[in-house]
Amino acid sequence: MKKNRNAFAVACALALGVFPSGGHAYCVGWDKTLPNYDPQYYSVSHELRRSEWVLKAKVINETWIGDDGKAKPLQPPFQNGAPRPWGFDTYAGAFYDLQVEHAFKGTPPPTIRVFSENATNRFWLKEGQEILAFVSEEVFEEPIGKQFTLDTCGNFRTYPKANGLVAAVLKAAKASK
Repeated sequence: MKKNRNAFAVACALALGVFPSGGHAYCVGWDKTLPNYDPQYYSVSHELRRSEWVLKAKVINETWIGDDGKAKPLQPPFQNGAPRPWGFDTYAGAFYDLQVEHAFKGTPPPTIRVFSENATNRFWLKEGQEILAFVSEEVFEEPIGKQFTLDTCGNFRTYPKANGLVAAVLKAAKASK
């Protein structure tokens, strides 16, 4: 729950006019000012190496979490009339349970849980949706702690859009062995 720090950063960025119109998420791999900037950071092969698992999965459950770390039913209205929490609403984020249909990298359990923080880099999934997921671990502020998550700046895709990426994933997975 980086909410207070994120809220401050977003407010500063808005005040300075840092975000392009539409308010995109900050993506570390696109930041050319970083000393270890790598233009290939979000390539399929690089993201595959950084990921614990790369898989095709189906979303089977969504659980929204309050700032206290406990399950919290969605209670509109939300910021700017959005259909789900948006940045400054009192939710830490959502857990999504994913049923693994195919693993391109690693040996995940049949069902995994990923966390989407209520911040600019959130991802929203729908039950029944199939996704191509590059899963890694990240440490979030307490009470969330260490969780699996998806990098929305990378190659995460929903199907059928993901079909065009599968060949590149297979090639990168084969090359990494």
